[in-house]
Amino acid sequence: MKTYSFEFIIGLIVIFIAGWFLIGVLLKSEEISNLGEVTEYSASFDDVSGISVGSDIKLAGVTIGRVKKLKLDNFNYTAEMVLEVSSKIKLPSDSEIVITSESLLGGNFVSISPGGSDTFMQENDKFSYTQSSLSLNNLLQKFFSR
Repeated sequence: MKTYSFEFIIGLIVIFIAGWFLIGVLLKSEEISNLGEVTEYSASFDDVSGISVGSDIKLAGVTIGRVKKLKLDNFNYTAEMVLEVSSKIKLPSDSEIVITSESLLGGNFVSISPGGSDTFMQENDKFSYTQSSLSLNNLLQKFFSR
Protein backbone atom coordinates (compact mmCIF):
# COMPACT_ATOMS: atom_id res chain seq x y z
CA MET A 1 0.00 0.00 0.00
CA LYS A 2 1.38 3.36 -1.07
CA THR A 3 1.53 6.21 1.45
CA TYR A 4 0.23 9.61 0.48
CA SER A 5 1.87 11.70 3.19
CA PHE A 6 3.23 14.30 0.76
CA GLU A 7 -0.19 14.86 -0.83
CA PHE A 8 -1.78 14.96 2.64
CA ILE A 9 0.63 17.66 3.83
CA ILE A 10 0.11 19.76 0.67
CA GLY A 11 -3.67 19.41 1.12
CA LEU A 12 -3.45 20.62 4.71
CA ILE A 13 -1.35 23.60 3.62
CA VAL A 14 -3.90 24.52 0.92
CA ILE A 15 -6.80 24.23 3.40
CA PHE A 16 -4.89 26.36 5.94
CA ILE A 17 -4.17 29.10 3.38
CA ALA A 18 -7.78 29.10 2.13
CA GLY A 19 -9.09 29.38 5.70
CA TRP A 20 -6.65 32.18 6.49
CA PHE A 21 -7.77 34.05 3.36
CA LEU A 22 -11.46 33.56 4.20
CA ILE A 23 -11.03 34.79 7.78
CA GLY A 24 -9.07 37.82 6.52
CA VAL A 25 -11.82 38.72 4.02
CA LEU A 26 -14.55 38.39 6.65
CA LEU A 27 -12.69 40.53 9.16
CA LYS A 28 -11.92 43.19 6.56
CA SER A 29 -15.51 43.34 5.29
CA GLU A 30 -16.79 43.73 8.87
CA GLU A 31 -14.32 46.56 9.42
CA ILE A 32 -15.47 48.33 6.24
CA SER A 33 -19.18 47.87 6.88
CA ASN A 34 -19.06 49.11 10.47
CA LEU A 35 -19.87 52.83 10.38
CA GLY A 36 -20.79 53.10 14.03
CA GLU A 37 -23.64 55.50 14.69
CA VAL A 38 -25.18 56.90 11.53
CA THR A 39 -27.24 59.94 10.61
CA GLU A 40 -29.87 59.62 7.89
CA TYR A 41 -30.32 62.17 5.13
CA SER A 42 -32.38 62.16 1.95
CA ALA A 43 -31.96 63.46 -1.59
CA SER A 44 -33.97 63.56 -4.83
CA PHE A 45 -32.46 62.72 -8.21
CA ASP A 46 -33.73 62.62 -11.78
CA ASP A 47 -31.64 59.51 -12.48
CA VAL A 48 -29.87 57.11 -10.11
CA SER A 49 -28.55 54.68 -12.73
CA GLY A 50 -25.78 52.48 -11.36
CA ILE A 51 -26.69 53.11 -7.71
CA SER A 52 -28.27 50.44 -5.54
CA VAL A 53 -28.93 49.88 -1.86
CA GLY A 54 -25.54 49.50 -0.18
CA SER A 55 -23.63 51.71 -2.66
CA ASP A 56 -20.81 53.73 -1.11
CA ILE A 57 -21.08 57.38 -0.14
CA LYS A 58 -17.73 59.14 -0.32
CA LEU A 59 -16.37 62.49 0.79
CA ALA A 60 -12.94 63.42 -0.58
CA GLY A 61 -12.57 59.81 -1.76
CA VAL A 62 -13.13 58.33 1.71
CA THR A 63 -16.17 56.12 2.32
CA ILE A 64 -18.33 57.76 4.98
CA GLY A 65 -21.63 55.96 4.47
CA ARG A 66 -23.91 53.93 2.24
CA VAL A 67 -27.22 54.16 0.45
CA LYS A 68 -29.95 52.79 2.72
CA LYS A 69 -33.05 53.02 0.54
CA LEU A 70 -34.16 53.92 -3.00
CA LYS A 71 -37.73 54.57 -4.04
CA LEU A 72 -39.68 56.37 -6.74
CA ASP A 73 -41.64 59.49 -5.90
CA ASN A 74 -44.88 58.86 -7.81
CA PHE A 75 -45.89 62.51 -7.70
CA ASN A 76 -42.70 64.17 -9.02
CA TYR A 77 -41.34 61.10 -10.85
CA THR A 78 -37.97 61.43 -9.17
CA ALA A 79 -35.81 58.89 -7.38
CA GLU A 80 -35.73 59.40 -3.62
CA MET A 81 -32.60 58.22 -1.87
CA VAL A 82 -32.12 57.70 1.86
CA LEU A 83 -28.48 57.83 2.93
CA GLU A 84 -26.70 56.66 6.07
CA VAL A 85 -23.64 58.76 6.92
CA SER A 86 -21.37 58.32 9.91
CA SER A 87 -22.50 60.59 12.75
CA LYS A 88 -18.90 61.73 13.18
CA ILE A 89 -19.20 63.66 9.88
CA LYS A 90 -20.97 67.02 10.13
CA LEU A 91 -22.15 68.20 6.72
CA PRO A 92 -22.70 71.91 5.96
CA SER A 93 -26.31 72.66 5.00
CA ASP A 94 -25.31 73.78 1.48
CA SER A 95 -23.43 70.56 0.62
CA GLU A 96 -23.91 69.05 -2.84
CA ILE A 97 -24.49 65.38 -3.52
CA VAL A 98 -23.47 63.92 -6.89
CA ILE A 99 -23.72 60.49 -8.46
CA THR A 100 -20.40 59.87 -10.14
CA SER A 101 -18.55 56.93 -11.65
CA GLU A 102 -15.33 55.36 -10.44
CA SER A 103 -13.96 55.08 -13.96
CA LEU A 104 -15.13 54.94 -17.56
CA LEU A 105 -16.14 51.30 -17.17
CA GLY A 106 -16.48 51.20 -13.38
CA GLY A 107 -19.46 51.35 -11.10
CA ASN A 108 -21.13 54.44 -9.70
CA PHE A 109 -21.02 55.83 -6.20
CA VAL A 110 -22.44 58.83 -4.36
CA SER A 111 -20.07 61.71 -3.73
CA ILE A 112 -20.66 64.56 -1.30
CA SER A 113 -19.03 67.95 -1.82
CA PRO A 114 -19.20 69.93 1.41
CA GLY A 115 -20.42 73.51 1.19
CA GLY A 116 -19.21 76.54 3.09
CA SER A 117 -22.20 77.22 5.31
CA ASP A 118 -21.80 77.78 9.04
CA THR A 119 -24.93 75.73 9.74
CA PHE A 120 -24.94 71.95 9.54
CA MET A 121 -27.51 69.45 8.29
CA GLN A 122 -29.66 67.74 10.88
CA GLU A 123 -31.06 64.19 11.00
CA ASN A 124 -33.51 63.52 8.10
CA ASP A 125 -32.65 66.78 6.29
CA LYS A 126 -32.82 66.78 2.51
CA PHE A 127 -29.93 67.79 0.27
CA SER A 128 -30.84 70.93 -1.71
CA TYR A 129 -28.17 70.53 -4.37
CA THR A 130 -28.11 67.24 -6.27
CA GLN A 131 -26.67 66.08 -9.57
CA SER A 132 -27.86 62.89 -11.22
CA SER A 133 -25.68 60.29 -12.89
CA LEU A 134 -24.52 60.84 -16.42
CA SER A 135 -25.15 58.09 -18.91
CA LEU A 136 -22.28 57.49 -21.31
CA ASN A 137 -24.74 56.00 -23.77
CA ASN A 138 -26.90 59.15 -23.73
CA LEU A 139 -23.87 61.39 -24.16
CA LEU A 140 -22.69 59.41 -27.18
CA GLN A 141 -26.16 59.51 -28.73
CA LYS A 142 -26.29 63.30 -28.35
CA PHE A 143 -22.79 63.66 -29.77
CA PHE A 144 -23.42 61.53 -32.86
CA SER A 145 -26.93 62.84 -33.57
CA ARG A 146 -25.59 66.25 -34.59
